[in-house]
Amino acid sequence: MTKPALTVNKFIKLLVERPTNYYNSAFDDYPLVSIISSFYNAHQYFESTYQAVMNQTWQNFEWIIVDDCSTKPEAIALFKSLEQRNPKIRTYYHQYNQGLAAGRNTAISYAKGKYLFFIDLDDLIDPTYVEKCLLFLETHPDFSFVNSYSVGFQAEEYWWEHGFDKPSRFIQKNWVTGRLLYRKSDFDLSGDFDPNLRFYEDWERWLKGISNGQKSWTIPEYLDCYRRTKDGLHANYLARVQELKRLEQIVQSRYQQFFAENQLEDISLPRLSAYEVKPSKHYLQLENSLGRQQNGKRILCFFPYLEIGGSDKFNLDLLTLLKEKQYDLTIATTLKADHAWHHRFYELTPDIFHLPNIISDCYWLDITRYLIKSRNIDLVFISNSYVAYYFLPFLRSEFPQVTFVDYTHVDDPGWKGFGYPRIASQYTKFLDLQIVSSHALGQLYQSLNPGTKDRLRVCYSNVDVEYWSQNKQMRQEKRKSLGIDEDTICLLYPARIVPQKRPLFLLDIMKALKDKNLPIKLIVLGNGYLMPNVQEKINSLELASVVDIFEPVNSEEMKPFYAAADIFLLPSEYEGISVAIYEAMSMELPVVASDVCGQKELVIPNTGFLLPKGEGDSSEVEAYLQALIPLIRDADLRLKIGQAARQRVVQNFTLSQMGDRMEEIFTEAMEKRINSEPENYDLSLAEESLIGCLESNYLEREWNWLHHYFSQQLEENKQRQLQEAQLLKERIEAMETSKFWQLRKKWFQIKRFLKLTTEED
Repeated sequence: MTKPALTVNKFIKLLVERPTNYYNSAFDDYPLVSIISSFYNAHQYFESTYQAVMNQTWQNFEWIIVDDCSTKPEAIALFKSLEQRNPKIRTYYHQYNQGLAAGRNTAISYAKGKYLFFIDLDDLIDPTYVEKCLLFLETHPDFSFVNSYSVGFQAEEYWWEHGFDKPSRFIQKNWVTGRLLYRKSDFDLSGDFDPNLRFYEDWERWLKGISNGQKSWTIPEYLDCYRRTKDGLHANYLARVQELKRLEQIVQSRYQQFFAENQLEDISLPRLSAYEVKPSKHYLQLENSLGRQQNGKRILCFFPYLEIGGSDKFNLDLLTLLKEKQYDLTIATTLKADHAWHHRFYELTPDIFHLPNIISDCYWLDITRYLIKSRNIDLVFISNSYVAYYFLPFLRSEFPQVTFVDYTHVDDPGWKGFGYPRIASQYTKFLDLQIVSSHALGQLYQSLNPGTKDRLRVCYSNVDVEYWSQNKQMRQEKRKSLGIDEDTICLLYPARIVPQKRPLFLLDIMKALKDKNLPIKLIVLGNGYLMPNVQEKINSLELASVVDIFEPVNSEEMKPFYAAADIFLLPSEYEGISVAIYEAMSMELPVVASDVCGQKELVIPNTGFLLPKGEGDSSEVEAYLQALIPLIRDADLRLKIGQAARQRVVQNFTLSQMGDRMEEIFTEAMEKRINSEPENYDLSLAEESLIGCLESNYLEREWNWLHHYFSQQLEENKQRQLQEAQLLKERIEAMETSKFWQLRKKWFQIKRFLKLTTEED
């Protein structure tokens, strides 16, 4: 799981300083969650913890705090003020100091909630932590408690990914912190924290739960922040090492036999079939109304993932603009992924739900209902989330007042019959308006479903022209670091190494340019499953001297590559309008790319060259040469076209124009929704379609995993064979002549197996 910020310090700063709008002062006499804390001279960091708790996205809670006989006047005064400060807080006192475990036990004895959440009064939690834990336990009745990855901050900084998935290790040491959600009925079955333990009371309690057969889980997200202070337990470990060692042995002695006699398996989450757990059924009967800005709007966005790419860059730019326009943002992702840009979106909102991290896909429709109700959503926005379209009949039926809009970037003729445009055009009647990235894409919609015509609106992706502007000093520094002199013409190809971007055809172009002895260098920024094929072709065509490949980079690192380049090259199989082309034109780069979909709406004559997509044969290579060679040879031509390209983007395709256009469309869609009559929908067929989608997606994910696994195994086996062959070759070279021919035969057998030679050898 990608971290929520690039550094621990930045993450903590976001948690402490970012304003949130989730707090709701309403208090339920029977709250679902009881937050449990023990207070002992806890005034120093209390305010930060208080804000973290009060601004949780789960608001149906009580907070029970027990003063364990504090001694400092400022702490005593703070504690006395708590009940008057907030109606959700209830306070109780100990007459003498009994320790953290006893303080928690006293608080638990007064708890009304179905769930217990433990937090110490110097720690921090992500705004969504309690809610995500609650959603997990509500949909996993066989689990008793749940936590998340944790973050150490202040005196020590670290990211901690260990959790409850390997319970057999817990007899060795405690692998988690104390902030977690526990089903109260299950907690009561195993009993309280041991008040005789002044240390390791958390560890002992988790061991007790595990030994009683209670299952636990760790959400693979960083939601829990553990303050490491200079006078904390870990800091004083050396000074108290003997006492702590004794307590450690006491805790282990209680459960050593259980762990020795029981083989505890690692915990995994089995997928629940949508055929067995109907996705249309309402499972989450949860009441949780969040606060909101007085004049703001709330939008729920469905994205597939938060990765590095053109569509995600558009989503990021859009949400940044909407944030500036006072929209409250909630994001739900529907594909299991690394979410490399999670931290970029987290800067805009903490209200991000990676659904595969929390619950089985058969519950996704139900959690969507819950998110719409709890956040009082005004508009649902779908961008490249395939499964979200199948939710639409149910959501439109249940939330007639909510506006539904989608955005499509590109058609994909090789995936599910034009990909997202196909599915989007079939669900037109459930959407108030549909937005496409080009007029050409809109024409495709109408060919797929003529009924889309009246609902289609065009909004180009656009670009931040202030940010994407040429910088001569940056150009010189980057070219120097890349080892490119000023006489060499640098071509830039920032794209995924997948068939859509045609990286193998790109190498054919580079081979033809190299054969003409032109002073060129190609910079590739990308990765993908075709990378082994690309590397093999670079070697076979002897292109290593003119092609350098780098991993994809973020926007800050991308700008110097644009600055260093002379020509932008992208011979794609298909595109919507590539976001990278917007950026390249803004950076005054001549563009040479495929004439596909809506690209001619951006790249017009004198601002670049769009070439008809062919079959990747010699005639198409020649067409690219006719465009590229004059640019390579003529610096004045490059300058003239680059300046015209930037002027076109500055005049017609700025981010502010995109933001205004999107808000105009959203406003139109919401007004259209207000004036619409409620409709009745037959949801029986919709449920069958949704079940089929969920099961199909599951099988596709499983197939992709198996394909990746066995491909990796084959590659590893091939590498082992190559190593054995190399060792054998070295032995041959050192052997006596009488043994040479026998081993030489074996050597060629291995090479034939690896397809490195032929029988004729």
